[in-house]
Amino acid sequence: MLPPVQVPPQPESEHGMEQLRLLLASRSVQERERVEQAYVFARDAHAGVNRKSGEPYITHPVAVAVILAKLGMDTDSLLAGLLHDTVEDVDGVTFEQIEEQFGPDVRRIVEGETKVSKLSKQGSQQAEVRDTGRDIQAENLRQMLIAMTGDIRIIVVKLADRLHNMRTLGSMKPEKQQRIARETMEIFAPLAHRLGIGRIKWELEDLAFRYLQPDAYAYLQSRLRTRQEERDALIQRAVLQLREGLEDDLELPEWVRDIDISGRSKHLWSIHNKMQKEGKTLEQIFDLLAIRVILTPKELVVPPGTDEKRRERAEETREKRICYHTVSIVHSMWTPLPGRFKDYIAVPKPNGYQSLHTTVISQSGQPIEVQIRSRRMHEVAEYGVAAHWMYKQGSTLAQRDRENWISQLRELQDEINDASDYLDAVKTDILSQRVRVFTPKGLAISLPVGSTPIDFAYHIHTRIGETTVGARVNGSIVPLSHKLDNGDMVEIVTSKNSKPSQGWLNFAVTRSARAKIRHHFRQQEREEALERGHDLLERYLRKRHLPVRQLMRTKLLEEVTQKLVGTRNPDDLYLALHAGKLTPSAVGKVLSPSLAQEAAAVSVPRGRGPSPQTPAPGGVYVEGFSTNTKLSQCCHPIRGDQIMGYLTRGRGVSVHRIDCPNMIRLLKDEPERCVAASWDSGTPGGTIVDLDVVAPDRSGLLADVLGVLAAEKRSPMKVEAGVNADSTAHIHLRFAVTGQTDLEGLKSVIRRVPGVTDVLRLGRGGRGRASA
Repeated sequence: MLPPVQVPPQPESEHGMEQLRLLLASRSVQERERVEQAYVFARDAHAGVNRKSGEPYITHPVAVAVILAKLGMDTDSLLAGLLHDTVEDVDGVTFEQIEEQFGPDVRRIVEGETKVSKLSKQGSQQAEVRDTGRDIQAENLRQMLIAMTGDIRIIVVKLADRLHNMRTLGSMKPEKQQRIARETMEIFAPLAHRLGIGRIKWELEDLAFRYLQPDAYAYLQSRLRTRQEERDALIQRAVLQLREGLEDDLELPEWVRDIDISGRSKHLWSIHNKMQKEGKTLEQIFDLLAIRVILTPKELVVPPGTDEKRRERAEETREKRICYHTVSIVHSMWTPLPGRFKDYIAVPKPNGYQSLHTTVISQSGQPIEVQIRSRRMHEVAEYGVAAHWMYKQGSTLAQRDRENWISQLRELQDEINDASDYLDAVKTDILSQRVRVFTPKGLAISLPVGSTPIDFAYHIHTRIGETTVGARVNGSIVPLSHKLDNGDMVEIVTSKNSKPSQGWLNFAVTRSARAKIRHHFRQQEREEALERGHDLLERYLRKRHLPVRQLMRTKLLEEVTQKLVGTRNPDDLYLALHAGKLTPSAVGKVLSPSLAQEAAAVSVPRGRGPSPQTPAPGGVYVEGFSTNTKLSQCCHPIRGDQIMGYLTRGRGVSVHRIDCPNMIRLLKDEPERCVAASWDSGTPGGTIVDLDVVAPDRSGLLADVLGVLAAEKRSPMKVEAGVNADSTAHIHLRFAVTGQTDLEGLKSVIRRVPGVTDVLRLGRGGRGRASA
């Protein structure tokens, strides 16, 4: 590798250090000296290396440290921001050096950043040459989220790193801009929101919007710019009027040390998103014009000996009273718009955000949104988790929420091994928009937007979810598919004899609830399979007048299971019988030697062949037979399905899927005519299958399904669509497939469509559901 080109050292002011020093002026001399030491270390390590924009590389870590300083992060975080690329990009710099010079906390943060960055670069390089880059990128994000659970400062530094990279994204190739912007919108902006760092969230969203939808971004920006001066003048007049009204109030000046009133511009992505979701024009967005009122209370005087917790509660109570009093002044000055008052103080957002929002009609006739909050609430809204390093006190509720979702990240990493599945679960259950609802006892529960009483019930406890029979929301009975809103009080009605319904999967939103519902039915299917396997063997033995109780003793069954299955658990024997991997006759011969002797003495019936290894027509092996085989028309087995044969009278062997209702009935009624069957390893042939795509009805659903199929160059032979009375859409598709692997790939493609809850395999013509 060629040595880096040596360039003359750049003036420190160009590196951004002057700004960083100004931001650190209030910190101790020792802290400022540590920052200077880290800067010199990073500057020397990156000497002679430039970014793609042509700037010296050191400008990037300094910019990251500036962002962290503006967030008020602790000094160890600033050092990590300056040093986060040194070990990865510079030969000879080690984690041991970082720890020796700057301490174990700085090493831990830098080490967490380095592990993530290495995976990120591998994923970026491999994404250009093959599809596995996507998997590596998913693994990169998974490692980052896991690292975050150990020290939350790792993700705050990572967010600052991503923000500066987004600010300088213009020097990248267009395809890389798109990939990084999409990842930012899907992962990093929601993470900033979940941590409550609004300042970073909004900028990341606007920057990503600029690269993902450049035309929409440019149009919106130009529309807003054309009337900017008019809006600024209107806001200035409203700010002056409001300041006069608050200062003239008789009570407020006695409680408040400082009133900060400023105009607030709504972010472009927020405006675009609202227009798209609500189908509104720019003129119909009422909160384009906004004023923010930040109230700094005077110091609270409390009796001597008051404990710290009681003092904090008193301060929070006074802050709330000041905010509610202020909104009453606003409403006395201007006419409030009905239905536009939002109380996020009494019911904070899940990320800890607290504020009062009200929309009023100003004297000029224009709607203006007014936000009212205390200084502490404002710092939490802007800096989120970073406010921990600025304030000893904070919202206990917000802190508990943060601990809850970080513990959810730990639980997910224990439950899900696949990186892509883990990432999908994080997006759905943790990083999605949230609603805060309440139990009858007032306990706040944070759930993804769109959650239902079923999600709520399973979140409280699995047993409550499984025994749910109804729900009341705000005192009224609602369907279990009812979507919960922020502030709802939810009460679950249970019955000890109730069981989950398959239909719940059509509207359950959280991964946890869906997984628990599926687990219940898997357990139920297992119990049924054990019972059927047991019955098959018992029926077979009774028909031969053998001593059932004696032959089906646990010890004897354990020995037979060891011989035939390889374990000593009789349940495995029953499951193998139910699945068709073993026949009752095969088990009976091992259980009773007399059966084996009887079978050897009986002459071979007509149709039996000497070589069971020869594949029968249709590519199927049938145990002990060389007669004709026919794939049944009731379940249409395809290569890869588990199958079993039934010896018909004069028509050879009919091959069924083992879960075919007819096969299940035949195994019960005539087990002696059921024979083991398997596919040969020859060239797969084509088979016709029917699929039922299930999803909540919405506009464009059918077009989206056909679109993803067209992208994969898969064309259905037949398409039918309909909607049930409960607004569930069913799209019936017919395809030619080469086998089970091909079918599973097809189902996986269809499941990519937003809203699709299930893809079921049907009997021909849609007659009867069959598990695939």
